[in-house]
Amino acid sequence: MKIGEYLISKGKLTETQIKDALFVQTISEKRLGEILIESGCITDSDVSAYLAYDSGREFFKELNTLSLYIDKQENEELGFSFLYEIPAIVVRKEDIPYIICSEITASLSEKMAFDENLKKFKIGFSTKRKIYEALNQIFINKAVFSEKEILDEAIEIALLKGSPNLRIKRSENFYMIIMDTEISQENIRVLSLEAGRRIINIIAGNCQITLKKGQGLDAKFIFISNFYKGVRVNIRVAFLPISSKLDKESALFEAVLRIHGLNKVIDFKYIGFTDDKVELLEKSYIHPQGLIISTGPTGSGKTTTFYAMLKLLSQKKSSIITIEDPVEIELRESNITQMNISEDFGYSEAVRIMLRSEPDIMMIGEIRDEITAKHALIAAETGHLVLTTLHTNSSLSIFGRFKSLNIDSDQLFSVLKFVTAQRLYNPLCPECKKRIGSEKLPSIYRYALDENLKFTASMLSKTNMCNRFLDFKEVSCFDSVYVRGEKSCDNCGGTGYVKRKPLIEIAEFNDAVKEEIYGNMAALFNLSSLEEILMNLSNFESLKVQSFNKLINGEIDPVTYFNLSK
Repeated sequence: MKIGEYLISKGKLTETQIKDALFVQTISEKRLGEILIESGCITDSDVSAYLAYDSGREFFKELNTLSLYIDKQENEELGFSFLYEIPAIVVRKEDIPYIICSEITASLSEKMAFDENLKKFKIGFSTKRKIYEALNQIFINKAVFSEKEILDEAIEIALLKGSPNLRIKRSENFYMIIMDTEISQENIRVLSLEAGRRIINIIAGNCQITLKKGQGLDAKFIFISNFYKGVRVNIRVAFLPISSKLDKESALFEAVLRIHGLNKVIDFKYIGFTDDKVELLEKSYIHPQGLIISTGPTGSGKTTTFYAMLKLLSQKKSSIITIEDPVEIELRESNITQMNISEDFGYSEAVRIMLRSEPDIMMIGEIRDEITAKHALIAAETGHLVLTTLHTNSSLSIFGRFKSLNIDSDQLFSVLKFVTAQRLYNPLCPECKKRIGSEKLPSIYRYALDENLKFTASMLSKTNMCNRFLDFKEVSCFDSVYVRGEKSCDNCGGTGYVKRKPLIEIAEFNDAVKEEIYGNMAALFNLSSLEEILMNLSNFESLKVQSFNKLINGEIDPVTYFNLSK
């Protein structure tokens, strides 16, 4: 029964109201239930009751009754971030465990398919409002601290645990301070709406800016750590304007704090690269000039890899200058000078000054515009080795990106040495990972994996690399995959994953590759042709091929695979 028919049968709506709502739906992207709630015809409780009826599950009108028991420890074990995302809460009714949600989202279905620990729960329905109220009671810390003390504590915890990011996130009923960790995310504190807003304003005050409704901002401030005895830490903040149905008049924001300053420069092997990738990265040492580009999303380890490369290059005793926004790690080598970008001193101005200083090696933190790109190429053409980063989806997409910046492809190709694309991933714990039959996977995963297997095997068969991936020859379809194991595992602390590792693809534009492509420069913009040339002539291994091999070998689960191979 459709929602309209159900609500009419319950006396909640008339035929006219349904027709009016259906008309509104034709000119908007909203769901029918949302339209009916916003028009005041029904309540959110009516929609949740329908979802329960339609799926044959129980509807919980209230979550604070005597017949229900909400165990704080049971909810904490599942994790606030997990419950918030759905949103959901765990309750027990007559000792039967339920996950109560407002709708069965793709995220919930996926987690229940992959996590055996969740299969003991029945699913029930309630409204978002009731679920958030119950989560408030469990998670919001009632201890009395000032908002400044809460913020300082969160930053100190992030520094202590080596986290790159703190996120101040808002829901409809509370704020959270979440820390990115090597495994996933960790909830530090849950706050009331008022306390969360004050913390956002404190951060804005530290940055000496004024937040305006609907306007996103990028700013910085210096944090002086008490734990590290006065060490000054650079913090870059992205303020994200958000909307709220509950408070449309206020200027509402979330914030992401990117923390720089206490990282350590380490070598390629310690970072976690395999021997063959270390060998390729160390080739940077032999290049006296040219262009080396790193691509990848924020937080993927690009900067850490480049610093390890700079530490290697500093052994040449050549003059090295970096320009960064901000300087993430202070390098101690006497032959390295590090410049900080500011609002009044941008990349294009810094590159001009850098060129006048005539360094042997230059690192440009990021190519953001046409002027910076052109100066980087001029430097690479005039005897400098230039390292820089660029925002693209993959290492082989750089030619299209540079073209959009009005850079001549022949000029770029002539100075290019190699391009990398990097991601971080969490391997499955080898002690507790378990194999499940593919029939237990959601169908969308099952079909996608089989299609990717055919595509990857077809790609490898066209190259001389097939022997390097013998596993592909033995797999005709996915009968099973590995997923995370039990929460009682001592090896991984119950997370199901171990310390994260980097995955990197390195496109080396050596003499053989360049000779092949000079005969057909159009190949630079045909990703399949370019990948085939690189695989045959420089042992190129794409992120997709590497992650697929790890999936087959049981090192990662399907969710991690699809995240790595995007």
